[in-house]
Amino acid sequence: MTIGVTGGIGSGKSTVCDLFREWGGDYADADRVGHSVLEDLSVQAALVTAFGENIRNPDGTLNRRKLGKRAFVNNDSQKRLTNIVWPEVGKRLRIIAAESRSKGSAILVIEASLLLEKGDPDRLYDAVVVVTAGEDVRVERASARLGITEEEVRDRMRHQMPEEEKIKRADHVIVNDGNLPVLERQVRSLWLELSRKSKE
Repeated sequence: MTIGVTGGIGSGKSTVCDLFREWGGDYADADRVGHSVLEDLSVQAALVTAFGENIRNPDGTLNRRKLGKRAFVNNDSQKRLTNIVWPEVGKRLRIIAAESRSKGSAILVIEASLLLEKGDPDRLYDAVVVVTAGEDVRVERASARLGITEEEVRDRMRHQMPEEEKIKRADHVIVNDGNLPVLERQVRSLWLELSRKSKE
């Protein structure tokens, strides 16, 4: 069984995935796969064409923060970014899922920020879990974790799918407004449910 875990910036989806991993889930991070895709020279060339030469550092490497500032300006710029990067990410995730199945893993958890935005044309996911939290909570978390300003976080939020829409499209919803023990109880209950389904 392949489970997609998604949610807005600062929602706590990584914490949810950490708990799934602790309880035996195999794991892949689509964002990390995306970072590896950014090392591909053909992808970099396409990004420079779309967003300008100054997204490179002086040594020629890609500056992800500069890319982020340009890509999250509006919905069209974000769409340009995902259209360049996501097809290769999807290809690599399919390979990871096949490898997970081949080694006998019952559940593969894929953390994917843009899962709902890009959809699931290859039917990779058996279930989608959305992690959500209040906006102010998410802003504070994301600003501290990413080392960016609150305004930069809110800029990114404005160009993400609204939380209400994510929740509508979810198979399961985790509300992460409380402390870790509260979150862990929710996630544990869901993990037991998914584990049962994986054996059916």
